[in-house]
Amino acid sequence: MLLGAGMVILAAVSWAANIIYIRAHRWIGSPLQLLLWQVLVATIVLSVGATAVDGLPHVKWSWRLVLLFLYSGLVGTVLAYWAMSMVNKSISALTTSLGTTGTPLVGIASAAILLGEPIDMSLAIAAALIVSGIGLATLGNRLLRGQATARG
Repeated sequence: MLLGAGMVILAAVSWAANIIYIRAHRWIGSPLQLLLWQVLVATIVLSVGATAVDGLPHVKWSWRLVLLFLYSGLVGTVLAYWAMSMVNKSISALTTSLGTTGTPLVGIASAAILLGEPIDMSLAIAAALIVSGIGLATLGNRLLRGQATARG
């Protein structure tokens, strides 16, 4: 459990660093051009790592599997990261981070509505904490802006 919580915190810190880097970076190519290379390098590194840890995979190749890989790689990875890069460049870091913080709420609601998944007490508490965090951050930002405006 501690390892999982630590990995979540590490992912959050990495995402924050990503937002800051994207906003400060001087772009030579477009994010979409660079992202294709990032995905290619990541695919090679992860494939070699997975093979080293688990050995060669036993895959039954089919057109359906190839199409799923293409969809996952192009839409689920490249398009999603390109969109977030564009958002990170265009919108303030606070707005971007607060917007992505709400992602689990969409997942919980979608699972409940589309799949009939029950919302137990732990999910309700988690959702309430997320909404509270977004609310507090938004309120704090407004208070800071108000103070800055009052000072001139």
